[in-house]
Amino acid sequence: MTKNFYSLPQAIYDLEGITPILKAKNNSILYKKLPSSMLDMHKIIVSHSIVYVISGTVKIVTPKYEEFIASEGEMLFMPRNSYIISDFVQEAQAMEVYLFFFDHTIAEKFFQFYNSSKLNKEIEPLKLQLTQNILIYLDTLQNLHYKNIADKAMLELKLLEFLVLVHEENPRFIDILKSSELANTQNDIKSYMTKHYDKNLTVSEWATLMGKSLSTFNRHFKQAYHESPKQWILNKNMQLAFTMLQKGHTISDIAHEFNYANVSNFIKAYKTIHQVTPKQHQLHTSA
Repeated sequence: MTKNFYSLPQAIYDLEGITPILKAKNNSILYKKLPSSMLDMHKIIVSHSIVYVISGTVKIVTPKYEEFIASEGEMLFMPRNSYIISDFVQEAQAMEVYLFFFDHTIAEKFFQFYNSSKLNKEIEPLKLQLTQNILIYLDTLQNLHYKNIADKAMLELKLLEFLVLVHEENPRFIDILKSSELANTQNDIKSYMTKHYDKNLTVSEWATLMGKSLSTFNRHFKQAYHESPKQWILNKNMQLAFTMLQKGHTISDIAHEFNYANVSNFIKAYKTIHQVTPKQHQLHTSA
């Protein structure tokens, strides 16, 4: 399991310093203000994301260890995939950003208005050109106070409006977005899950990351593995838990590592896979 791991956007909704303007599962518009830096926190972005930096600096390190930096007054598009993101707070000024997250359902609706015939082999973050219309749109966010921040219809309209404004002066944006959508939907489930199963995502987040509806993902997964995603992930996690036991990790530490609310729930899950408790397994392997 990865230390200090976050699945964006849902994992940050309740974090200190995050103010949701509109949110619904993996689609959202957020305002973030941090008084101190957040360094080397492992995160996977299951939705596409655009960050606008009001103050401070955001550093994105791709899986290929390429760095992309957005500083004050800059905007960056991040296709859905795995990134390590560090937020840097400048000396006496809080780090402030607007974050926009949109999944494949929003992307597909955007493609109904605009599409791309030019695909990029390299799917990487893109520094976006700001326009007066985008700046006006961002300024209005400061004064928006929706009674229902979970209003899906309003969120969809505001995200699509923003994407249209971004597209006006950033022709490469739609090319990379389309390339990312195609690359993720064409990913082989077996190779992708084997590589990333330890990321502690929900089944819904896995579906979003791979650009599939939940029902389609479940169907394709069962075709590949002949069991449900939930059961497969439980099996993999409990096998990893057994390895951690052999290496001397405590039962409570392992339960915490796998995000179980209490140790008894972890022990129950462990026993459903191994037919014995973690303690019994420890005694057996040390005998």
